[in-house]
Amino acid sequence: MDTELTLQIAPYGVDPETKQTNLPNPTQQKVLDWIDKIRKMPAKMRTHIFVLYLQGGVGSGKSRAFMAPVLEMLNEIPGLRILWGRWDFKDLKLSIMDKFFEILPLELINSKSEQYHFYNIGQARLYFNGLKDLGGLGSQEFGVIVVTEAYQLTLAVYHALKRRCRQANVINIILMEGEAPNESHWLNQLTNSTSRDYDPDVEMWRVSTRENWENLPLSYRGSLENMPRAAKRKYIEGETGFIPEGTPFYDGFDEVLHKRDLVANPHKPLLRGWDYGWQHPAHVVAQLDAKGHLCILKEIMGNQITIDKFAEGVKQTLNVYYPNYAGRDYGDPAGKQKSDKSQDEKTSEDILRDKGFAVISKTSTYRDRKEIIERLLTTLIDGKPALMIDQSCRILIDGFLGGYHYPMIREGQEFRPVRTEIPFKDGYFEHLMNALEYIIVNVFSPVRRSDADDKQPGYSFGKPKGAK
Repeated sequence: MDTELTLQIAPYGVDPETKQTNLPNPTQQKVLDWIDKIRKMPAKMRTHIFVLYLQGGVGSGKSRAFMAPVLEMLNEIPGLRILWGRWDFKDLKLSIMDKFFEILPLELINSKSEQYHFYNIGQARLYFNGLKDLGGLGSQEFGVIVVTEAYQLTLAVYHALKRRCRQANVINIILMEGEAPNESHWLNQLTNSTSRDYDPDVEMWRVSTRENWENLPLSYRGSLENMPRAAKRKYIEGETGFIPEGTPFYDGFDEVLHKRDLVANPHKPLLRGWDYGWQHPAHVVAQLDAKGHLCILKEIMGNQITIDKFAEGVKQTLNVYYPNYAGRDYGDPAGKQKSDKSQDEKTSEDILRDKGFAVISKTSTYRDRKEIIERLLTTLIDGKPALMIDQSCRILIDGFLGGYHYPMIREGQEFRPVRTEIPFKDGYFEHLMNALEYIIVNVFSPVRRSDADDKQPGYSFGKPKGAK
C-alpha cells in the first residue's frame, strides 16, 4: 500500500500559537516575484548578472527572504549550483546553516559532503562557504550566489564573486543582504551613479524591521524600541551611515584606520570584559598581539536576560570561536554587589565564577579610561594603531563614532557645559563600551603623570601590565 509523506517547509517561520507557517512579508514576496521575473526572461535577454541587495534592519526577515527562492530553485533548475557565503564560515554556520536546516526537511537532502560543505537537494547542489578565501572553491562557477552580511566583504571579494557567477545554461543571480554600512563603505558607493565603484547591475532595496514586526518576540521589539534614535535609524530603518547624537566621548577614532579583519592567536590569552545588568549585559573579547597591539575581536550583547543565562551563551560562543583558549576576565566593580536577579542572592561575580569566569575588577574614573584609550587610538606600533577593532564589532564601532557620546543640551534645558567627564548614559552603546573599558583599565598601566607632564600638553603612556 502506497504511503504519502507530508513535509512541512516554513522558510518564513511558524506561528507559535497556531503552528501554521507564516506567509511572506511584503519584501519577501517582492523577492520571490523579482527572481520569478528573471527566471521567465528569454535567455537572450539575460545579458548581465542580476544583483539584488537587501539593506535592512535587524530582524527584518532579509535572510528568510532568500531561503524560499533558494529552495525553489534547488528543486526546479536541473544542475544548478548555488553558493551561500558569509565572510567567516563559523558565523555562517551559526546563523544561516543552522536556520536553513531547521527549515529544510532532511528527507529532501539526497546526499552531502560534510568536508566540503555541499548538499545535493532536488536537482541541484548547494555549497556553504566562508568568503575570506575563495581558493577553496577551486575553479567552480555558480548560477546563484547568496551573501549574508554583505557589509563584511571587501570590494575585491565582491568582484571575485561576480566573476564566479557565470554557470552556463542557467540564470546568473547574486543575492546580498545585510545591515546598513557606514558612509565610507564600498557598498554605499556601489549604488551611487556618481561613484567610480558604481555597478549598474545592482538593485538595492531598503527594508525596515517594522515590516517584519509581528513575527518578532514582544521582548525583542521592546529592546529595539528602547534604542537611541541614532541606532534606530541604522538598526531598525536600515539607513546608510551612522549619525551620532552628540560629540564622541573618545577622540581619535577613524573607522578606516582602526577597523580591521582580525584573527585570534590561539597561543595568546583572551582578554574578556563584562558589563552586567538585565537589559543589555555585554561581553567583549580582545587580545594583545606580540607587538603590543590591542586587538578587539568580538562583541556579544544580551537582551533582557539574567547574567546567569547570558554567561551560558557567552561560554557557548567562546567554545565555537576560541576553543581551548586561555583567558582573563575583567568587569565592573559593581559586580561585587548582590544581584536582584539571582534567587540565592549571589553577586554577578559569584555567578560568573560558578560558570568558570574569575572576574577581576578595579575602580577607575572615566578620565582614566579616556586618557588610556585615546592614547591607544593615536599611537602607532609598526605602522598600525595600538588599538584595532574587528569589522564584525559593529556596535562598538558605532560607539566610537559617537553612539557613546557626551551629554547634549536639549531644547528647553538650562545651560550647562556639554563636555563633562562622564559620557551620556544611553542604555545601549554604553554597555559594550564599558565592557571594553574594564579590559583597558586592568590591562594597561595608568597614564604616568609628572610635574613635567603637567606643564606639557599630553601625557606619557604606560606599557601593558607585565610588559618588559
